[in-house]
Amino acid sequence: MLGGLNYLAHLLLAEATPASRVGNLLGDFATGRPESLVERFPPAVVAGIVRHRAIDRYTDSHPVMARLRECVAPSRRRFAGAIVDLIYDHFLTRHWADYSPQPLVEFVGECNEALRQYRAILPPELGGTLEERIADRWLEGYGTEAGLANVFRRVALRRASFAPVRGAIEDLQGHRVEFEAGFREFFPELQAWVKACGPENSP
Repeated sequence: MLGGLNYLAHLLLAEATPASRVGNLLGDFATGRPESLVERFPPAVVAGIVRHRAIDRYTDSHPVMARLRECVAPSRRRFAGAIVDLIYDHFLTRHWADYSPQPLVEFVGECNEALRQYRAILPPELGGTLEERIADRWLEGYGTEAGLANVFRRVALRRASFAPVRGAIEDLQGHRVEFEAGFREFFPELQAWVKACGPENSP
């Protein structure tokens, strides 16, 4: 099954440290229990991975997610969670100033530098393409339909079984009002929930 892909949201919800940001991004790549992850990653990075997983559980169980999954075409419905995640990053990029006081370009620059700092522990599919991703403005590119469509195309190429995701831009185009309203309802609640969780705790 295709995992969550809303990298920008996870980076914003992380603590403002390189280790936390890297950990919150690695949640889509790292597998295993926290106690086994400390053998591969620094404790502060593992704490970010744990927080990422908690955010995913909260997101997947939220009523807005259930509602928006129904806006995804039946032929792509089994990928609906990941598709909605990507659409969330689309609206987060477009409405960034409503959710962060830091300019998007400045924030992305800090995140890219954090990833460079921890390049040695990044999985090959991320570390090996990091500079190419940065040059392509991989974190800012979700904000336009063309950019998001390109993300869907790249996801569809990962495996033959992911091919239906290629047309997911049609779901956004056909239900833009519902997706935007859902994001506007959901994301402030998610930010409040993360704040209530308190600081990330290293295992």
